[in-house]
Amino acid sequence: MSITTFLTGDNSILSFILLIIFFFFYPRLMIWQMTYKLESDLTELDGYRKASEDYVLKKISPKPDKRQKDLVKNFMDFFIAPPVDLDPFGIVKKIEHIMDESERRFSYFVESIAPKMNAIDKANLKFALIGAIGVNQIYKVIRHYIIMTKKTNNLQYAMMLQMLMPMIMKVAKANTKATKAFADGMPIGDAIGPMVAASLKTKEGSEIAKDVIASKENLAGCDVFVLKAKGPGSALGKLGKAVEALHKSEKIDHIITIDAAGKLEGEKTGSIAEGVGVMMGGVGVERSQIEEVAVKYDIPTDGIAIKMAPEEASIPLKKEVFDAQKNAIEILERLVKDTKKKRILIIGVGNTCGIGNTKASLRGLEDKLKPTWREQKKEEEEEKKKEKKWF
Repeated sequence: MSITTFLTGDNSILSFILLIIFFFFYPRLMIWQMTYKLESDLTELDGYRKASEDYVLKKISPKPDKRQKDLVKNFMDFFIAPPVDLDPFGIVKKIEHIMDESERRFSYFVESIAPKMNAIDKANLKFALIGAIGVNQIYKVIRHYIIMTKKTNNLQYAMMLQMLMPMIMKVAKANTKATKAFADGMPIGDAIGPMVAASLKTKEGSEIAKDVIASKENLAGCDVFVLKAKGPGSALGKLGKAVEALHKSEKIDHIITIDAAGKLEGEKTGSIAEGVGVMMGGVGVERSQIEEVAVKYDIPTDGIAIKMAPEEASIPLKKEVFDAQKNAIEILERLVKDTKKKRILIIGVGNTCGIGNTKASLRGLEDKLKPTWREQKKEEEEEKKKEKKWF
């Protein structure tokens, strides 16, 4: 037998050795390759985290001192412990209490770190902090799993992380942009509901619940009540309490909600869907309270959903979403004309950052957003180029 046959034959020692090396070292090579890529992503996440903190600090002061920097850094680890839900009875009230307490803590922190800031800027700073905390938590969780992967040499950990990272990076980038938008007082995608409501309002109206205003308006020849969170500072408002109070005084008999909603891949940003029920996201407290009123008094509920990708709800308002306002109002007019009810309530759901309380307050908003739209278009073109290069 020749040496060549001995080394390269089917039963050769060399083949056996190569097989052993493959089984023992290939998984380690895979883990090394994956963790290298994951650590690169973690470095990018760290950049988002630092940028978010900087947006908050610049909102507090052009030149923040050491005390302010330390206070913000410590507050980045703020968390909310959910209530016990073993017995579901009363869970909505428990969640509402926890959310009220968290808002109290945020308001207290903002007041202590920026006492001379005006009310609108304080409201925006509060939500900028929430955005920065979100980015910080994403960074810490991903760092935890990367370290665990390296410690255990667990290929499954690495594979799961690698599959999830593109979506996680999108969320982190969107939260970073949201933090900047809140700090700058710019409307985000989630503001489309309040913007539609504001475009129907000729007068500011009165505050009927915490951070919620309502006014009586005319739409399509019918009298309607229009309700939204109080702007232009960042606020979501106690919409549930507002509906309870308004029904008590006005006997509402039809509720229409407008809100941003997540789209599926392939659907166009700014496309609109109609449905029934209360169109509202979040933890569910406000939605539950509105549904309680609707069920108790047999009030029909219609909804208008303006679609966008989940990350688009957090970034500055896109042109496609802004332009959807016109179609949303046309649908509202049709719903108002078609209903036989007389006391109709229209609710603009969402964060009202950068959105005033009347149609007049929206003047100049399009011009304000145009530079942002140019940046967004440029980013989209760059993303398309990357996709083409990949193929």
